[in-house]
Amino acid sequence: MTNPQHLQLLKQGVTAWNQWREQNSDIRPDLGQADLTGANLELYNLTNANLDQANLAGADLRNALLKDAYMAGANLYMSDLIEADLQGACLQRATLVGADLYKSNIAMADLRQANLVGALLRRVSLVEATLAYANLTRANLFQANLYLADLKGAILQEAILESASLIEANFESAVLIAAKMAKANARRANFKGANLYKAEMDDMDLRNAILDKA
Repeated sequence: MTNPQHLQLLKQGVTAWNQWREQNSDIRPDLGQADLTGANLELYNLTNANLDQANLAGADLRNALLKDAYMAGANLYMSDLIEADLQGACLQRATLVGADLYKSNIAMADLRQANLVGALLRRVSLVEATLAYANLTRANLFQANLYLADLKGAILQEAILESASLIEANFESAVLIAAKMAKANARRANFKGANLYKAEMDDMDLRNAILDKA
């Protein structure tokens, strides 16, 4: 549950909030289940914050810090991030298990080693996002835009990538076992060393893509 004091501090603005975080780095902000619909959280320091099941639909999280602190990222488990703006946000090692990010903007965000198991990423923009070594097992990326995204070493087992734009995306050494990739546009994408065992690749556009020789 949300800590009322932490929520009140959050509403005082980015300067007051970030100053409080700097002076109280040992405190983990608890904003679990908070209603932050449409909130302006641009540039907020939410490092290691608990946002478990928070409602962040339509929130502005551009360039926000939701990264790791002591190897633990922000907790956004089952959170509502529908149409949220996370452009350029830092989400290293963040937990987004089961989070709903439908039509959100995550372009140029840093999601290295993030946990996105079962996340709903339908029609999101992940243009130039970094997802190296992230766990996207069973994530739904239907019609997502991953142009120039870096997914080196990412786990996408049983992920849905149908009709997604994978143009020039980097899947080097990624795990795509049983991934559903039908009708995806993967022109010039890099699949070197990727595990595509049982991946569904019907009607994929693989022109000029890099694939290991059989």
